[in-house]
Amino acid sequence: MPPWHWLGAVNTALVVSFFWALFLFGIVGFQVMADGSLKSMLTIIGTTLIIFISMGYIAADTAFGISNGLKPKPSNPLYSPGVFTIYLVVPLVAIVLFMILQTTIVVRFLSARLPLVWLVSSFFCFAVGQAIMFGASKKMCQSTNNRIDGAFFATLLDSAAVSCIYGFWSAITVDDNAAFEEDEYKF
Repeated sequence: MPPWHWLGAVNTALVVSFFWALFLFGIVGFQVMADGSLKSMLTIIGTTLIIFISMGYIAADTAFGISNGLKPKPSNPLYSPGVFTIYLVVPLVAIVLFMILQTTIVVRFLSARLPLVWLVSSFFCFAVGQAIMFGASKKMCQSTNNRIDGAFFATLLDSAAVSCIYGFWSAITVDDNAAFEEDEYKF
């Protein structure tokens, strides 16, 4: 059993768990549960852990044939509908739902529109990164004699997308620094 199979299973579980948590953070914005409360934190952490374990199992089962139910056929070892679904479709659905939820919050409840610029910028960075990763990676790899591929640029753009999500969060969050400076909160 090569170690990269385990790394692939862990990577798949982490990616899907991250996007699940992002989706849950989008729901928390509607104050279904008070953000930062023990209930909301346990819900996010608990369900994300469940998603991590279950997606890790599906990826490991596919890689190692634990149950032989998900193992790809020997005639086409790169064809795996289960891994395709959890690695690409689930995060895509989570991103779209997050965008819809956050756009709804900004349009219905906030007077500022700057957060939408951050949100659209994040989506754009992520989409371009994925397009480079899946559309241009092979050509890049071949033209640079296997020195660089689309994963490098996708990682840079994914990092930019996360930074834009932080910018979005910062734009919609009320600044509490003055309360800390006035010793309103004492630890």
